[in-house]
Amino acid sequence: MADTLPKSSNSKTSGANKTGIAIVIAIMAVAISVGGLVFSGIIPMSETPVQQEPTTPMSPMQEPTTPLSPMQSSSYTPSAADLTDQLQFKISNGDVKSMLANDLDATLVITIDTYDDGELFIGLDDQFVAPFNDGTYFVIVDGEEFNGYEQAGTELYIPFEFGTEKIEIAGSYVLS
Repeated sequence: MADTLPKSSNSKTSGANKTGIAIVIAIMAVAISVGGLVFSGIIPMSETPVQQEPTTPMSPMQEPTTPLSPMQSSSYTPSAADLTDQLQFKISNGDVKSMLANDLDATLVITIDTYDDGELFIGLDDQFVAPFNDGTYFVIVDGEEFNGYEQAGTELYIPFEFGTEKIEIAGSYVLS
């Protein structure tokens, strides 16, 4: 019996080590999953959307060589939560700086720079902004209810005055 090794408590220790490793792996898997959801935008990182300033200066609008219409598509620099590249729009006498979806109050917040009185034509998409049950939207211009807009289906024509900075379109839901 001199050739046999004495029994030790390694079997209990090794079981505890395996359990600890399994717990650490499970915690890491949950952390990676949550991080992926936050990164993909499924879980928002903050309660209110953050408007990011463009990293490059915006170029002034240039007149076309042959005028087709008084409406110009605006140049912009999209941010992470910006829907400017997702929705069709045209603006006259101004530039659209951003179109941010605010999930908390179901509004699309459009920030603009104006050069004179003008118009904003915007085609809304149910994928991002849905109308209320009666098919209409609610429009707010610089914090005041605005009834002077026209609607044809999901397309809105919103006139604005020089100096207008923000147009909000409320619907039944907004997805970013």
